[in-house]
Amino acid sequence: MSEEHALALLGLLAQEDGQSLPRLAKRLGLGASELRRLLAALGHDARYDGLGLVEQRQDGERTLLWLTARGRTLCATGNRENAP
Repeated sequence: MSEEHALALLGLLAQEDGQSLPRLAKRLGLGASELRRLLAALGHDARYDGLGLVEQRQDGERTLLWLTARGRTLCATGNRENAP
């Protein structure tokens, strides 16, 4: 997992929760399989020691990504540390 891509994904979701997989893949410049691997690490997948920062929700046929409470806390903490 690329730390740069992980931070970029968290930042995009911190700006706007509920984005679709294809939209995020395009914005991050990732293929679908690369995004899925990233989500395994950032999500709740215990097989991959997921961090529990991002969750997937179904909206009809679309899969949308949201920050978990833990993910929101992490992003808020990071923003405070980078504030002038």
